[in-house]
Amino acid sequence: MSLSVTERAGLADTLRLLGPAAPTLCEGWNAHDLLVHLYVRENNRLAALGMFVPMLSARYHAACAQAKACDFAELVEKWAAGSPVGDKWINAAEHFVHHEDLLRGGSCWQPRQFSRTDELELLQLVRRSAKMLLRGTNTPVVCEPVGYPRFVAYDRRGVADKGDAVVILRGHIGEILLWLFGRKAAEVEVLGNTEELKLSSV
Repeated sequence: MSLSVTERAGLADTLRLLGPAAPTLCEGWNAHDLLVHLYVRENNRLAALGMFVPMLSARYHAACAQAKACDFAELVEKWAAGSPVGDKWINAAEHFVHHEDLLRGGSCWQPRQFSRTDELELLQLVRRSAKMLLRGTNTPVVCEPVGYPRFVAYDRRGVADKGDAVVILRGHIGEILLWLFGRKAAEVEVLGNTEELKLSSV
Protein backbone atom coordinates (compact mmCIF):
# COMPACT_ATOMS: atom_id res chain seq x y z
CA MET A 1 0.00 0.00 0.00
CA SER A 2 1.44 3.36 -1.02
CA LEU A 3 2.14 6.28 1.30
CA SER A 4 -0.54 8.30 -0.47
CA VAL A 5 -3.19 5.69 0.34
CA THR A 6 -2.17 5.28 3.98
CA GLU A 7 -1.91 9.04 4.49
CA ARG A 8 -5.34 9.57 2.93
CA ALA A 9 -6.82 7.04 5.34
CA GLY A 10 -4.91 8.49 8.28
CA LEU A 11 -5.87 12.06 7.46
CA ALA A 12 -9.52 11.06 7.11
CA ASP A 13 -9.38 9.43 10.54
CA THR A 14 -7.77 12.55 12.03
CA LEU A 15 -10.45 14.75 10.44
CA ARG A 16 -13.16 12.56 11.96
CA LEU A 17 -11.45 12.62 15.35
CA LEU A 18 -10.70 16.35 15.59
CA GLY A 19 -13.73 17.76 13.80
CA PRO A 20 -14.22 20.75 11.50
CA ALA A 21 -13.05 23.48 13.88
CA ALA A 22 -9.64 21.96 14.64
CA PRO A 23 -6.71 24.31 13.97
CA THR A 24 -4.07 23.60 11.32
CA LEU A 25 -0.65 24.94 10.40
CA CYS A 26 -2.19 26.57 7.31
CA GLU A 27 -2.76 30.20 8.21
CA GLY A 28 -6.45 31.06 8.29
CA TRP A 29 -7.59 27.47 7.77
CA ASN A 30 -9.30 25.12 10.18
CA ALA A 31 -9.85 21.42 9.48
CA HIS A 32 -12.98 22.13 7.44
CA ASP A 33 -11.12 24.58 5.19
CA LEU A 34 -8.34 22.06 4.71
CA LEU A 35 -10.81 19.34 3.77
CA VAL A 36 -12.53 21.63 1.27
CA HIS A 37 -9.18 22.37 -0.36
CA LEU A 38 -8.37 18.66 -0.64
CA TYR A 39 -11.79 17.82 -2.05
CA VAL A 40 -11.89 20.59 -4.66
CA ARG A 41 -8.29 19.97 -5.70
CA GLU A 42 -9.10 16.35 -6.46
CA ASN A 43 -12.67 16.54 -7.73
CA ASN A 44 -12.73 19.79 -9.68
CA ARG A 45 -9.37 20.10 -11.39
CA LEU A 46 -10.40 23.08 -13.51
CA ALA A 47 -11.54 25.04 -10.47
CA ALA A 48 -8.40 24.00 -8.59
CA LEU A 49 -6.31 25.77 -11.22
CA GLY A 50 -7.72 28.96 -9.73
CA MET A 51 -5.19 28.58 -6.92
CA PHE A 52 -2.52 29.47 -9.47
CA VAL A 53 -4.33 31.13 -12.40
CA PRO A 54 -5.93 34.49 -11.51
CA MET A 55 -8.52 34.18 -14.29
CA LEU A 56 -9.89 31.06 -12.61
CA SER A 57 -9.77 32.25 -9.00
CA ALA A 58 -13.49 33.05 -8.92
CA ARG A 59 -14.27 29.53 -10.11
CA TYR A 60 -12.04 28.09 -7.38
CA HIS A 61 -13.65 30.14 -4.61
CA ALA A 62 -17.13 29.23 -5.87
CA ALA A 63 -16.24 25.52 -5.86
CA CYS A 64 -14.85 25.86 -2.33
CA ALA A 65 -18.00 27.60 -1.12
CA GLN A 66 -20.15 24.85 -2.62
CA ALA A 67 -18.05 22.12 -1.01
CA LYS A 68 -18.02 23.85 2.36
CA ALA A 69 -21.81 23.99 2.34
CA CYS A 70 -21.83 20.18 2.47
CA ASP A 71 -22.01 18.33 5.76
CA PHE A 72 -18.47 17.97 7.13
CA ALA A 73 -18.78 14.26 7.94
CA GLU A 74 -20.21 13.49 4.49
CA LEU A 75 -17.44 15.46 2.80
CA VAL A 76 -14.82 13.51 4.75
CA GLU A 77 -16.30 10.24 3.48
CA LYS A 78 -16.47 11.49 -0.12
CA TRP A 79 -12.84 12.58 -0.04
CA ALA A 80 -11.66 9.45 1.79
CA ALA A 81 -13.24 7.21 -0.85
CA GLY A 82 -11.38 8.84 -3.72
CA SER A 83 -8.33 7.17 -5.21
CA PRO A 84 -7.77 8.41 -8.76
CA VAL A 85 -5.30 6.99 -11.26
CA GLY A 86 -1.80 8.19 -10.41
CA ASP A 87 -2.71 8.77 -6.77
CA LYS A 88 0.67 7.51 -5.55
CA TRP A 89 2.62 10.18 -7.42
CA ILE A 90 0.12 13.03 -7.56
CA ASN A 91 -1.08 13.04 -3.96
CA ALA A 92 1.59 11.48 -1.74
CA ALA A 93 3.24 14.75 -0.72
CA GLU A 94 -0.12 16.56 -0.54
CA HIS A 95 -1.61 14.00 1.82
CA PHE A 96 1.48 13.73 4.01
CA VAL A 97 2.02 17.48 4.37
CA HIS A 98 -1.63 18.28 5.05
CA HIS A 99 -1.95 15.40 7.52
CA GLU A 100 0.94 16.92 9.45
CA ASP A 101 -0.67 20.37 9.11
CA LEU A 102 -3.70 19.03 10.95
CA LEU A 103 -1.82 16.93 13.49
CA ARG A 104 0.49 19.81 14.43
CA GLY A 105 -2.19 22.47 14.51
CA GLY A 106 -3.01 21.74 18.14
CA SER A 107 -0.85 21.77 21.25
CA CYS A 108 -0.65 18.01 21.85
CA TRP A 109 1.28 17.00 18.74
CA GLN A 110 3.62 14.02 18.96
CA PRO A 111 6.05 13.00 16.19
CA ARG A 112 4.99 9.95 14.21
CA GLN A 113 7.08 6.87 13.52
CA PHE A 114 7.28 5.66 9.92
CA SER A 115 8.16 2.30 8.43
CA ARG A 116 11.27 1.92 6.31
CA THR A 117 9.05 1.58 3.24
CA ASP A 118 7.28 4.87 4.00
CA GLU A 119 10.59 6.59 4.66
CA LEU A 120 11.95 5.45 1.31
CA GLU A 121 8.88 6.90 -0.40
CA LEU A 122 9.33 10.15 1.53
CA LEU A 123 12.95 10.15 0.38
CA GLN A 124 11.82 9.91 -3.24
CA LEU A 125 9.38 12.77 -2.67
CA VAL A 126 12.16 14.95 -1.26
CA ARG A 127 14.42 14.21 -4.21
CA ARG A 128 11.67 15.05 -6.72
CA SER A 129 10.24 18.06 -4.90
CA ALA A 130 13.51 19.77 -3.97
CA LYS A 131 14.45 20.72 -7.52
CA MET A 132 11.14 22.50 -8.01
CA LEU A 133 10.73 24.03 -4.55
CA LEU A 134 14.33 25.29 -4.37
CA ARG A 135 14.46 26.60 -7.93
CA GLY A 136 14.98 30.20 -6.79
CA THR A 137 17.93 29.30 -4.55
CA ASN A 138 21.39 30.58 -5.47
CA THR A 139 23.48 27.97 -3.68
CA PRO A 140 23.68 24.18 -3.68
CA VAL A 141 21.55 22.44 -1.06
CA VAL A 142 22.58 19.14 0.50
CA CYS A 143 20.21 16.94 2.51
CA GLU A 144 21.46 14.84 5.41
CA PRO A 145 18.44 12.73 6.36
CA VAL A 146 18.70 10.71 9.56
CA GLY A 147 19.50 7.10 8.70
CA TYR A 148 20.22 7.73 5.01
CA PRO A 149 23.22 8.89 2.95
CA ARG A 150 23.58 12.60 2.28
CA PHE A 151 22.66 13.74 -1.20
CA VAL A 152 22.58 16.90 -3.27
CA ALA A 153 18.98 18.08 -3.34
CA TYR A 154 19.57 21.14 -5.49
CA ASP A 155 22.62 22.26 -7.45
CA ARG A 156 21.95 24.61 -10.34
CA ARG A 157 25.60 25.59 -10.70
CA GLY A 158 27.14 22.13 -10.63
CA VAL A 159 29.13 22.53 -7.42
CA ALA A 160 30.47 19.26 -6.03
CA ASP A 161 28.42 17.77 -3.22
CA LYS A 162 31.42 17.96 -0.89
CA GLY A 163 32.00 21.64 -1.51
CA ASP A 164 31.95 24.09 1.38
CA ALA A 165 29.64 26.69 -0.19
CA VAL A 166 26.45 24.76 0.43
CA VAL A 167 23.39 24.85 2.64
CA ILE A 168 22.77 21.66 4.61
CA LEU A 169 19.34 20.41 5.66
CA ARG A 170 19.63 17.92 8.51
CA GLY A 171 16.76 15.98 10.07
CA HIS A 172 14.36 13.10 9.60
CA ILE A 173 13.27 12.73 5.99
CA GLY A 174 9.63 13.61 6.67
CA GLU A 175 10.70 16.78 8.47
CA ILE A 176 12.86 17.78 5.50
CA LEU A 177 9.88 17.33 3.18
CA LEU A 178 7.75 19.52 5.44
CA TRP A 179 10.49 22.16 5.49
CA LEU A 180 10.65 22.17 1.69
CA PHE A 181 6.91 22.86 1.63
CA GLY A 182 7.43 25.89 3.84
CA ARG A 183 6.34 24.49 7.20
CA LYS A 184 8.19 26.46 9.86
CA ALA A 185 7.23 23.87 12.47
CA ALA A 186 9.44 21.27 10.75
CA GLU A 187 12.26 20.04 12.96
CA VAL A 188 15.14 20.61 10.55
CA GLU A 189 18.61 21.94 11.27
CA VAL A 190 19.63 24.37 8.53
CA LEU A 191 23.36 25.04 8.24
CA GLY A 192 25.26 27.38 5.94
CA ASN A 193 24.41 30.59 4.12
CA THR A 194 20.66 30.60 4.59
CA GLU A 195 20.38 34.03 2.97
CA GLU A 196 20.84 32.27 -0.37
CA LEU A 197 17.83 30.03 0.23
CA LYS A 198 14.56 30.78 -1.49
CA LEU A 199 11.62 28.41 -1.28
CA SER A 200 9.14 28.50 -4.14
CA SER A 201 5.52 27.42 -3.94
CA VAL A 202 4.14 24.55 -5.95
